[in-house]
Amino acid sequence: MNDLAFWKSVFLAKSVITAAEGAALFIGDAWLRYILHAPPLVNTEYSQLFYGVVFFIGIAYSWVSSDVVRNLGIIKFGVCVQTFVFVVLAYHTFAGNIHPLYFTPGIIDLIFAILYSVFLVQYSQNSPEPVLGSDLA
Repeated sequence: MNDLAFWKSVFLAKSVITAAEGAALFIGDAWLRYILHAPPLVNTEYSQLFYGVVFFIGIAYSWVSSDVVRNLGIIKFGVCVQTFVFVVLAYHTFAGNIHPLYFTPGIIDLIFAILYSVFLVQYSQNSPEPVLGSDLA
């Protein structure tokens, strides 16, 4: 897994998944809620803003796939965001607030957060310069 081509494909795959998910939910969340017999959202503008941001995070992952080494900040951001999404969706799923189908993206995000973390650790071990937190110095 030290091959940059492998990692580029990981980031490209997540880019496609995230952008497609954001676009699909932006367009079809109300329909999906109807099919799942889930209550409609009260403030749809917030979900539309969120789904739009998800779409653009997918675009950012495509930037990473084109130049993995120069986009470490986006990778770090991805680890944080994907972990946060997993935690929030897990909480609401187990609390019974959302249909379990909505937890699926959280599981996918956790898998990719782990993969991104593995990349950052591997890259920091193979890089002559410090990587993690180097932009904070």
